[in-house]
Amino acid sequence: MLQTLKETWHRVCGTPSGGRVAPALPPPTAAELAAIDALRRRADALARAQGGERAGSHALWQAHLQRFRELLQTADPREFLRWDVVRRTMFGGSQSYVQPELDALRGLEDWETRWRPAIRESAVGRPKRYGAYPESSGNLIHHAYHLARFEAATRRRVDALQRVFEFGGGYGSMCRLFRQLGFRGQYVCYDFPEFAALQEFFLRSLDIPVAADLAATGSTGAALCLSDLPALRTVLADWRGRPDTLFLATWSISETPLETRNVILPLVSACACYLIAYQHEIPALNNREFFTRWAAEQADVAWQHTDIEHLPGSAYLFGARRSRPVP
Repeated sequence: MLQTLKETWHRVCGTPSGGRVAPALPPPTAAELAAIDALRRRADALARAQGGERAGSHALWQAHLQRFRELLQTADPREFLRWDVVRRTMFGGSQSYVQPELDALRGLEDWETRWRPAIRESAVGRPKRYGAYPESSGNLIHHAYHLARFEAATRRRVDALQRVFEFGGGYGSMCRLFRQLGFRGQYVCYDFPEFAALQEFFLRSLDIPVAADLAATGSTGAALCLSDLPALRTVLADWRGRPDTLFLATWSISETPLETRNVILPLVSACACYLIAYQHEIPALNNREFFTRWAAEQADVAWQHTDIEHLPGSAYLFGARRSRPVP
């Protein structure tokens, strides 16, 4: 019986990146097989709806997406956090910047009661744990550090927000962290279709509610994983004038070409708060100059623009609208 299950699994899901079967993973359950099938069908349906090459994406990201599509069909999605393309683009494990960020989190007054429980890593995706703190992963620690810096800069707690728009939601880790910090509002991720499908897979595996479509989201706290620009415009149109909204983009909007920024940034110009992290420069574009100019256009936002000392070449841009403070 066990051999039959293994044969079925290898026929359906193939082998992980690198051509070897991960020894720690047992054969999938019927529920896991159903979730993996749903992930593949969802990614394919979203990609077909978008069609062909993605406007506004660099050639490098086209290559990343092609590699992701290959692995999605041939490898085991239960260990997607070990896939090479995911580790290159979404999951930093043991980089040197993690330790100072963990030290900073441990120094917070509410470390034991709030941040430590929030960065407890799950088994979904089979993440590699951070060696110096195996309760968590380097990626989750990194995300928590961003939020702690945002809260210190703006005096706004993320669990007091009701709506978050994350541009480039990765595999859904930041959305998961918001939930673990007590956020129960509407969380919208906008990304390539394949990654939107991965976000749904990840969040549902953690029993985090995910809206199937715009009609299902309403005022509930379900996450919404989008890759369709008209749908994103529809959602954000309802946010205008609200005092409890956040635009979040960590090294995502700053990697996109100007034509993409010129579409997305006007949509978030009415958000109450901002958490942006960016690299100073990308080929043919000075991001420091770009975001300095863009922030200056938002006259009623109190901005804090600061380099990230332990990440040379990167900076934070935090903002909170003066006229609509978040409770």
